[in-house]
Amino acid sequence: MPDRRSTLALELRDGLLQDLVATSLMIEVARRALTDGTSAEAAERLATAASTIQSDIEEVRRVITRLQERAAA
Repeated sequence: MPDRRSTLALELRDGLLQDLVATSLMIEVARRALTDGTSAEAAERLATAASTIQSDIEEVRRVITRLQERAAA
């Protein structure tokens, strides 16, 4: 059975890290769209990136809360 640190590492790798990589790519696509003059595509990509970042913030808060609860137990 994995220990708490291994579980946390898996959660971060499988969730947060993948989202951050995807968000980084979305921002890069938006940057290129702005350079090429397609601002509608850039706006859409940036809105998606912002939404993903907000979800990741919420997930990090949930992980922190779980860790605090486990530490208190």
